[in-house]
Amino acid sequence: MVSADDYGRKAGSPLCRQNSIGEVEGLWQDPENVHQDKPTLTVRRTPLPRLQLGVLLYMQLAEPITAHLMLPFIVQLIVDTGVTEGDITKVGYYTGLVESLFFMAEALTILQWGRLSDRVGRRPVLLLGLFGLGLSMLCFGLSHTFVAVVASRSIAGALNGNTGVIKCMMGEITDDTNVADGFSMIPLTWALGNIVAPLIGGLLEHPYERLGGFFHLSEFWRVNPYFLPCAVSAIFSASAFLLGFFFLNETAPSKTLSVEVECREVSRSAGMNTRISVLEPTSSLTESSPLIPQRKPATSLYTLLTPRVLVVIINYSLLAIVDISFYVLQPLFLSTPIIHGGLGMSPSIIGTCIAGFGIGNGLITAFFFAPLIKRVGAQRLATISLASYFGTFALFPIMNMLARHHGGLSSSVWLAFMMQLGLATFSPIAYGVIFIYVTSSAPSRSALGATNGLAQTTTSIMRCIGPICATSLFALSVEKNILKGNLVYLILWLLTFAATSATLLLPKKPLERAKN
Repeated sequence: MVSADDYGRKAGSPLCRQNSIGEVEGLWQDPENVHQDKPTLTVRRTPLPRLQLGVLLYMQLAEPITAHLMLPFIVQLIVDTGVTEGDITKVGYYTGLVESLFFMAEALTILQWGRLSDRVGRRPVLLLGLFGLGLSMLCFGLSHTFVAVVASRSIAGALNGNTGVIKCMMGEITDDTNVADGFSMIPLTWALGNIVAPLIGGLLEHPYERLGGFFHLSEFWRVNPYFLPCAVSAIFSASAFLLGFFFLNETAPSKTLSVEVECREVSRSAGMNTRISVLEPTSSLTESSPLIPQRKPATSLYTLLTPRVLVVIINYSLLAIVDISFYVLQPLFLSTPIIHGGLGMSPSIIGTCIAGFGIGNGLITAFFFAPLIKRVGAQRLATISLASYFGTFALFPIMNMLARHHGGLSSSVWLAFMMQLGLATFSPIAYGVIFIYVTSSAPSRSALGATNGLAQTTTSIMRCIGPICATSLFALSVEKNILKGNLVYLILWLLTFAATSATLLLPKKPLERAKN
């Protein structure tokens, strides 16, 4: 063990810091900069706050369940509304529009949710978002027209500020010694939602025809064939709301500092010499003390647009548009008849297949994300993860070609599908890396919510563009037989090339996070 006195100069470097009791803590360390002839510093890893982490991830789980629930039956739902007038080749134009409008509503509001969470706290914004998710899913399950489907999804997007705020809280309950472990849980939660939600959607849709028994007692289930899975999603959102309401602690600096100051003022007035504040163990407070919380003005957009924030946001946006394109193409491709460029699967099989992707994503994230980012490095891992989409998109036309050749879903088609599943497991790894970069790029701790809100706004814009462009290109390619129906995949290859190249602009490792 090397003392802080021996390495006082080194402790002031960007790779190390001294904590409040004088110990040296390691941050993102570059092995190339460590001299072999010097003893290494022992890094003490901070344990993760298990209760708060568990509550936060449970609340996070409501989002992927809501998002992925409709994937197995979205194509059939669009056909049932009658908007395509029975033409299956036109479904792609409308499925993409449904998802694009959701992200458009989110893009218009999420920055404001992030900035609001900086002022009123993370907890109220998260609870309101869960209420919005539950309400929108009930409306979605009762929709019978295309306009009603679009309206319910737009409500979900407008009321949902949770995506960026949860990342803020994850950054605030972790530090530089455990940030990789904490953020690896977010894509793991999405992977779990990607397992459960498609199974719920695929197995519970049309309960009147498929499940019988209790569901034959009322015509409600025949008239509303998609309400049951949506109701299950809404019930889960309600349970997450209750869990967060009773057990989630506030982490926003504007709230936690106020509580600490009040506690210390009470102890001082009572003659106590007990140190209550956990953030700044100073001896006493004065009116000029920096611990007296000053109401800061709302973070301006100009303050946020630093070079390191811009580079991270560009990468996050390109990852979002590439990933959302795969996300919306997959159920469309699986449900489209083989003759029209897909595989012609039923909703129940589609739900099982998408759940398989979730299982793969969950296993990779749970066991490999933290070791990979420590061994390979953040920037290199981001590059590898984005490059995997080349193979992911290439396997779409290969699977259709094999299905045409063999006249159905042969063993070779399923083998190609398993290969695509393996490549798609890099998606949560890419998101986990970018989440760390976003958190570390915030100009100050008080601007963390605004930084995440800005990042989520730009990615929401990309997710507005991605679904409608990807699914419309699929429909156009098939309808006009452009490049034998494969134009969409060529364009997505070019987009993947741009996203992979952009990762080279990221720093080799995330910067030290702002402390105030």
